[in-house]
Amino acid sequence: MADILPEGQVDQALTAILPGSGASEEASRPPDNQRRIMTYDFKRPDKFSRDQIRTVSIMHETFARRATAGLSAQLRSLAHVHVASVDQMTYEEFIRSIPNPTTLAIVNMDPLRGPTVLEIDPAVSFATVDRLFGGQGKDTKLTRELTEIEASVLEGIIVRMLGSLPEAWAGVIDLRPRLTRIETNPMFAQIVRPSEMIVLVTFETRIGDAEGMINFCIPYLTIEPVIHKLSAQYIYSTWVDPTRVFTSTASLPMAAEVCFEGDSLTLRALSELKKGTMIDIPRYGEGSAFLQAGGARVLQLNARRVRGTRRVTYSLSEQHVGKDLEILGAMGIARQEKKADVLEETLHSLSEEIGAAVRSIQGSIADLARKQEEISDHLLLPSPERDAGSVEHAEGRRRPFGSYTISDCEVLATFIGQEHPQLIALVLSYLDVGLSACVLASIPEELRTDVAERICTMGRTAPEVLREVERVLDRKISVLASPDYITAGGVQAIVEILNVASRSLEKGVVESLGKRDPRLAEEIKKRMFVFEDIVLLDRKAIALVVKEAQAADLLLSMKAASDEVRAIIWECVPKGDIDALKVRYESIGPVRLKDVEEAQQRIVAVVRRLDEEGRIVVARLGEDVVVK
Repeated sequence: MADILPEGQVDQALTAILPGSGASEEASRPPDNQRRIMTYDFKRPDKFSRDQIRTVSIMHETFARRATAGLSAQLRSLAHVHVASVDQMTYEEFIRSIPNPTTLAIVNMDPLRGPTVLEIDPAVSFATVDRLFGGQGKDTKLTRELTEIEASVLEGIIVRMLGSLPEAWAGVIDLRPRLTRIETNPMFAQIVRPSEMIVLVTFETRIGDAEGMINFCIPYLTIEPVIHKLSAQYIYSTWVDPTRVFTSTASLPMAAEVCFEGDSLTLRALSELKKGTMIDIPRYGEGSAFLQAGGARVLQLNARRVRGTRRVTYSLSEQHVGKDLEILGAMGIARQEKKADVLEETLHSLSEEIGAAVRSIQGSIADLARKQEEISDHLLLPSPERDAGSVEHAEGRRRPFGSYTISDCEVLATFIGQEHPQLIALVLSYLDVGLSACVLASIPEELRTDVAERICTMGRTAPEVLREVERVLDRKISVLASPDYITAGGVQAIVEILNVASRSLEKGVVESLGKRDPRLAEEIKKRMFVFEDIVLLDRKAIALVVKEAQAADLLLSMKAASDEVRAIIWECVPKGDIDALKVRYESIGPVRLKDVEEAQQRIVAVVRRLDEEGRIVVARLGEDVVVK
């Protein structure tokens, strides 16, 4: 009879007999305080595995290296781009994490469906623009949107960066990225639903002194067709099954020929060969021959003539069969791979040549269109200054921005005053010095010192950048310079209106305007009666003005007056004072025109005061004056 074990020992016996039993699993389970609980958000599902994330990172390291080389060459400055992180998140999380405004390039990833987003931090964008315009790549800390000129120039840099993507994706798909548009507000770049999952590749970027991030956002819907290829094993697999060597080479077209070894010939003998010349083949009688395929010797043959016929048969040398066939198979694969490499290199080279030719044609067309516009301007509005500004250099190249004249100062200052300081410095460096001084005085005062410093440290600028800046600037200025727009209004217009209005209307308008805008009211007063209009007063009024004015102002104001005005004033000077005043007048040496004009304004102020007091009468156009 078997012994009956106590209940406590049954579990121990089962554990010893059945190590895989439930009792053993319970014993091997970690305590509750050591268990790791992982959360799972069904609103934010993980659609990319760790291996796929790692593969995306490896792929874009290639893109970063190419982008580093390209940016360094284009900006003529040391640039550095490398992958900082690769993560998956929702599109809404990505949009909320980037600044506003920023640079958002919407990119189509043909043949994949759906767009992607390349986001460039403002620090990187403005540092790039600064270098393109000849600056030192300073971090300007600007947070505004890109201007039309900046976006147009930056577009070329983005297109060249996208040219590095096909190589990075070559192991997955034949990618053809295409820039569709550039946005600055993240809200206008809703390419997928906010809850859609994306993979975000973040690049740390340094250009000059500026550091920032470049984010490449790839929605899951876009990358889904090739998601199964995102593995290192798939991309970097180079193993070839030896049993498939002959299968893979069986369909390769390759020229083959049977050859006999001939005697060596000198160059002279080779040049004298002609039809019917006999050539010695030493080993022909031994039947020794070889098979040449694709220009390489691959098989050793034994030739044998069939008796009674002219036919010759060939058999393989047994000692070479295995070795030569292996060589043939390996050579076939090598030739296939070499052809693919040569074809890819040829297409890449052809693509670059076509792209360069197209850009050259576009530049020529833009130059031709600009010249046609200049010819039209010269025919309609001939201007010696504009003609002189368009004179070509001795080298035959037109000076950039050479068509602008001093009359364009106000318009130029209006357009470039809101641009990047380096762009302002670039334009001023090419303008005529007089026009540059005018524009510099018209831009905001806080920019002048920065612009002056940038002109001193100006570097070289690519010709295509200058052409693009001039093209956009010409188009913007041509809108204001269009003959369809007619200039009207201005201070002079209201002055002319008030000159023919009644005295009460004039006084009411000027006084009311003085309360709202004192500077504008004073400008109107100055223009309503000028110093030369003193001849319109009667002799008694002029004599009163001479008496009330300061003698120094009176003498200084006559320095730039006409002979008529000067003669009338001398007639109204008291006879006892005329000799002394003339001596003082003759002793006045050269004076600044500004001082003369200020003295004339003080005389006009005396006239206006006497008119308001009613002591003299300044007649208005169309106003009747009664003289007793």
